[in-house]
Amino acid sequence: MKSNQSKLWCAWAWAPAALLLAGCGSTDYASDPVNPQKPFSFPGQGGSSAPAYAEQRPTAPAPSPALPQGPVPYSNIAVNPNVMTPVNSNLVTSHLQSGRLSSGDLIKVSFSDVPQPPQSVELRIPEDGRITLPYNVTVYAIGKTVSQLQDEIRNLYVPSLYVRLTVNIKTEERFYYVGGEVRAPARQTYNADLTVLRAIDSVGGFTDFAKRSRIELRRANGEVHIINWDKARRDPKLDLKVYPNDQVIVHRRIL
Repeated sequence: MKSNQSKLWCAWAWAPAALLLAGCGSTDYASDPVNPQKPFSFPGQGGSSAPAYAEQRPTAPAPSPALPQGPVPYSNIAVNPNVMTPVNSNLVTSHLQSGRLSSGDLIKVSFSDVPQPPQSVELRIPEDGRITLPYNVTVYAIGKTVSQLQDEIRNLYVPSLYVRLTVNIKTEERFYYVGGEVRAPARQTYNADLTVLRAIDSVGGFTDFAKRSRIELRRANGEVHIINWDKARRDPKLDLKVYPNDQVIVHRRIL
């Protein structure tokens, strides 16, 4: 009987200490205002090298790309080659000199490579530059080379009207003139990339009386240029181009 009472007394004596130890080992930090909301984690604990309570700072947003200022360069604007643009008289003159098609040029447009091709058309390019082809196909011709116009006409027919089609354009012959102190002064058929010195070579070169320092180039639009053969031979930039209907005149030197 006395033994049982001793055991009961020991149990009651140890009860407060057990409760105290249980409170120290508790993980309920939320109820304790002194302790943090989460337990401290040492580096390397829990698979992370950073403390669990480390502050997560927001990442600064990346700066927005600068928007272009001012007008958009013309070279960046997509241009539809089929759009009809107004005719500029200065451009027409420039195209006439450069060997490109211009108003008044006689052209013949023919089609092939299909069983029943569109009918051929022969016409002069009007002042507004617009030519009308079979099936009411309209295209702007001024300022374009023959090759460029052929490709553009083909793109208007293929594939909207034909699966395949070949376009051929022929123009009337153009000429330039070489006179004065050259061996065979004459009218010559114009070819692209012609220059003053090449034009003189095309008629046999200079005579013995030619004044090579004074070669006169008369443009079809009235401009006059003086070319020195020796300087132009050394500097190709001085060897001016010859355009359709231009006239090259070699003056006679004074003996």
